[in-house]
Formats: sequence, C-alpha cells, structure tokens
Amino acid sequence: MRTGLFLVVLGALLAFAIDDHMDNVRLPVAGLILMAAGFLVMWQAHKTSQQEKIVTVTDSSSDPSEPTHVHEETVREHRMD
Repeated sequence: MRTGLFLVVLGALLAFAIDDHMDNVRLPVAGLILMAAGFLVMWQAHKTSQQEKIVTVTDSSSDPSEPTHVHEETVREHRMD
C-alpha cells in the first residue's frame, strides 16, 4: 500500500508541481502515468488484503456439573471479489 501511495505522490509532484522542460520527456505525462500506476498498486493491495475474523465456538453439555468450553479461533480469509 505504501508503494502505491509513493507512486501517486511522486506522480502528482511531476505532473503539477515541477515546471521544468526536458528534451524528449514530458514530465506531466510521466507524472500521470506514475499516478495511475500508484492507484493500480493500491487497488490491487486492497483487493488481495487479508481479513481476520474471530470465530467463537461454545460447547455446552446438558449436565450442569460439566464446565462450558469456549474456543476462539482467528480465521484469515483472502478476499477475491
């Protein structure tokens, strides 16, 4: 995620903040390309990020003398939607 943000910031600087002329290089176009690449990197990181959720399972018996067992488990899921 940080790489994408870095590319967006660098691209914005090249596109909007730097007023320099180089032969054969158009800095605003290069900046827009870097910004687009940064947004794509951030989008991809968001899509493939892991989600964690805690699943709680309670085992109880009909016998009141037996203790109730609670089991918590952390499940990691890959989001692929």
